[in-house]
Amino acid sequence: MLDDLRKKQKLVIYIVAVAFILTGAGGAIFGLREGLFGKKNYLGKVNGEKITIQQFQARLEEAYEQARSQGREIDDNTRRQFQNQVWDQLVNEILIKQQLKKHRIKVSDNEIVTAIQNNPPEELMQWEQLQTNGRFDKSKYLDALKNDINFYAMMENYMRSYLPHKKLEEKIRKDANITLDSLKVEYDKETNKIDGKALWFDINKSDPVNVSDAEVRAYYDKNKETEYKKGPASRIKYITFEVKPSDMDYNLVKAEMDLLYQRLVGGEDFAQLAEAYSEDPGSAANGGSLGEFGKGQMVPEFEQAAFALKVGEISKPVRSDFGWHVIRCDSIVSAGPEPMIRASHILLKVNTSETTKDAILKKAEDTRKLISKKGIDDAAKELKVEVATSGWLPHDKEIIDGIGNLPELHKFMIKKKEKSISPVLTDQAGRYLVAYLTDNKKVYYEDFEQIKLQIKFKLEKDKKIANVKTKAQAFLANTTPQEYFTKGVNEGWKLVELKGHRQGSYIPEINARLEEFTDAALALKEGEYSKLVETKEGPFVIWAETRTKPDFPAFDKDKDKQKELRDRMENAAYNRWYQDMRNNAKIIDNRAAFGL
Repeated sequence: MLDDLRKKQKLVIYIVAVAFILTGAGGAIFGLREGLFGKKNYLGKVNGEKITIQQFQARLEEAYEQARSQGREIDDNTRRQFQNQVWDQLVNEILIKQQLKKHRIKVSDNEIVTAIQNNPPEELMQWEQLQTNGRFDKSKYLDALKNDINFYAMMENYMRSYLPHKKLEEKIRKDANITLDSLKVEYDKETNKIDGKALWFDINKSDPVNVSDAEVRAYYDKNKETEYKKGPASRIKYITFEVKPSDMDYNLVKAEMDLLYQRLVGGEDFAQLAEAYSEDPGSAANGGSLGEFGKGQMVPEFEQAAFALKVGEISKPVRSDFGWHVIRCDSIVSAGPEPMIRASHILLKVNTSETTKDAILKKAEDTRKLISKKGIDDAAKELKVEVATSGWLPHDKEIIDGIGNLPELHKFMIKKKEKSISPVLTDQAGRYLVAYLTDNKKVYYEDFEQIKLQIKFKLEKDKKIANVKTKAQAFLANTTPQEYFTKGVNEGWKLVELKGHRQGSYIPEINARLEEFTDAALALKEGEYSKLVETKEGPFVIWAETRTKPDFPAFDKDKDKQKELRDRMENAAYNRWYQDMRNNAKIIDNRAAFGL
């Protein structure tokens, strides 16, 4: 049993140790470009504390080993994902360590011993070796601690890491100062409910409306300073370089596929070779079988070759974006205008080699030099590549439209002067990217031409709401409350069913949450009808069939419910604290300078 524990303990300690830093393990080996864009001797800084490239690589290799032990395949996409995860993990560890020091969190040896004996991690309690009749057996756990010094040492290391984090969380939760009055407010939100109906005077039932270009322009001019004055923000032009396999990469794999093809035409069993060599896990386990498919379901190259085969015939190697295939037609299910076949294939994937990546990187670097001489538009014309132009990119928004989350580019846009050229960066899709900063403004106005359709839609909606409001007022004036819903539905208005509607409830019939609707609904007594309720989605009339209201005297006695709400609110407070702490941290990210 102890041998099994030793094998598993490193895994469990690793999993549990990251529980408080909100990230998972994973990683892969990577190629470095250290010093390529500046002599950086550290990968990043967190509030002045360095993250070295050696730390990062060691953690990445550890995570890579962990992923391999779980049978995970490491490709370029997962490699980038793991690199980001390890970066976040290191940043979070430093932030938490700094917070432990700030809040003077310390743990005594006695606390550690007590926790080891009495509070084993949940993961350990699930091990069969520590259970009797399917339940955790504390005596077996204590025996393992007593008889295996290595296991005890691992548990001690875990507790020295875990307990300070737990103490910090408990302090932050306590500092949230969740009082009984706070709990009652939350309890009121949760238990103040209405069941009933509402009639929505759907704005889509409005008579046609017209908004002129002059009205749109007038609205923009009137509200330019209040609605359309923005900033700070930047605009960029950029060129991307897709990192994909070259012809050389395809040719290297083609040589392997040619050997497999020769074995197949030589009579070797297709299913056995597919199971042994195919890199399409979904079909390889079934001897390469893809089942039935028709035209339009496969990529064009594959489809053309597959439907040209006779039953039992094997294609020569076929190239697609997935790699190289050999295809066998197993049977023809149906012919005619919509043919269906059964087929099998063997796939050998083609990955981008380091040589190819280096060549693409050099092209990106050469492009950057050319941009510095001729400007991005002339450089793109000379190289016959496309230039992408961004809209205004707010500095407080980390996600960049068309690119995604790229911290190094975000930092470049904020800090650099107009006409600056970025280093070669790698985006989330694995592309190399060079950006040219066209604008960096503290204040700008949204361009009228870009938002005029948005303004027109808003003005049309306002007119439709006003139109429908007039119809709704006439309907209510000529209809008794008891007839609202039957008559309203017959006239084409939409019925909304309310089941346990409360603060924050979503109204699926209109795909929205409407605070003014909810306030009006919860102001009703049982059996009462509302007056016309105006909202940004049009007017409503609401009926309360039943009302559920909070029972505060019962709540004062219900300690379990109080604990449930307190835990929820304290967890939310901790998460807000953590996010604020992370957002306010000064984080320097030099990963792009290392080719990450």
